[in-house]
Amino acid sequence: MQDSAAVDRDVFVSRFNRVLAVVAWVLDAFALVGYVWVHGALRDPFVVIPVAFVALLAWVALWRPRVLIDDDHVEVRNVFRTITVPWPALIHVDTRYALTLYTPGRRFSAWAAPAPGRTGAAIAARQQERGRVAMAPVSEDGSIRPGDLIASESGQAAYLIRERWARLRDAGRIEAGVAHETPVGIRVHWGLDAALAVLLVGGVLALVL
Repeated sequence: MQDSAAVDRDVFVSRFNRVLAVVAWVLDAFALVGYVWVHGALRDPFVVIPVAFVALLAWVALWRPRVLIDDDHVEVRNVFRTITVPWPALIHVDTRYALTLYTPGRRFSAWAAPAPGRTGAAIAARQQERGRVAMAPVSEDGSIRPGDLIASESGQAAYLIRERWARLRDAGRIEAGVAHETPVGIRVHWGLDAALAVLLVGGVLALVL
């Protein structure tokens, strides 16, 4: 989807995962309200810890992940880390199991863009056959990989990357032959990871004790 804040930037997020996040938050809130309703009060304040863990996990794992594409790089924000792949380092884009960016000797999958299962692939294929979405790229053997279908999440993200990649390459804006020397940025989400770990341990203790 197009980022309205920056005309030359594409930001892809999983709408399905975000719906799941909202559902998780609603159920989480319902569980807390139900506890208070049954007991007449928040009798054990430590019960808030597992509720907070579920809320944070839904945000970190379902709402927050994204793929950002601009003229400088592709940024993949996953659950535990964010990977920044400059265009000169990118050598291949794959969608077998999820959107996956290949650099020399390494590959990085996008949590926000999984390949579809059988049902999702069938739905995406029907949408493409009816002309509701752009055509997916055809492989060398004449077939279309389910993950490349534009109506799928992996296919949408891959299309945005491939289209930008081709445009920049045709304009001579990507230096060739320097993939091995171009560093890939990796930023671990230490604060969020620590918060999840603390809340997980605290939540287990709150439920057991």
